[in-house]
Amino acid sequence: MASCPNCGRDIADDAAFCPACGATITAAAAGGGGTPPPQPQVPPSGVAPPQPPMGVQPPYAQPPAGVPPAHVPGVVPPPPLKKKMGSGCKIALIIGLVVILVVGVSVTLLALYVFKTVKAPVDVTNRYIEAVNEGDASEAWDLLHPDSPLKEEYTLSSFESEIVESSTKLDKWNANEVEVNDSRARVEVDMEDETGAEFRIAFDLREDGGDWKIYDYGLASD
Repeated sequence: MASCPNCGRDIADDAAFCPACGATITAAAAGGGGTPPPQPQVPPSGVAPPQPPMGVQPPYAQPPAGVPPAHVPGVVPPPPLKKKMGSGCKIALIIGLVVILVVGVSVTLLALYVFKTVKAPVDVTNRYIEAVNEGDASEAWDLLHPDSPLKEEYTLSSFESEIVESSTKLDKWNANEVEVNDSRARVEVDMEDETGAEFRIAFDLREDGGDWKIYDYGLASD
């Protein structure tokens, strides 16, 4: 029989507390012996706790059944998988880029065509009308085609006196009809002089070394 370590009264070997004083009885204090409970291992001071091998990640905690990982405290969900572009999407992307490139080239070529075959003859016609209207015979003469009947019939001096100086001064004009056929072009211009009289002149142009020149002109037929 064991004795109470607090009051010395006799107590049973397996008693958990003293019936006389109520003190808690441990197995060692009661003299019952036995193996003491294991004590936690504390690493020596300055020694880091063991780490998992390099490249080995600790396993993710598994959430309870039916509970998403994001809603369980302490559970780190695995990183999301990256979605790869399918072959169909790649083909569609390549086709789209090719279409954009083709459209861009087509628009550029169309702009160059319009500028070269339509706008250029109109610009030359406007420059010629402006030169004659302002009395600049030299500028107008240079805009005539080398084979123009005007250059065969006139010299620069007679062209200035009989064509430029005798022409009615214009108040406004507007080129509103253009027709281009290979190396020839026809531009019709509505004109209004200072007296308010209105008339239409048709200009025939031809290319000369890549540049448009005035070949001849006269009243447009209806």
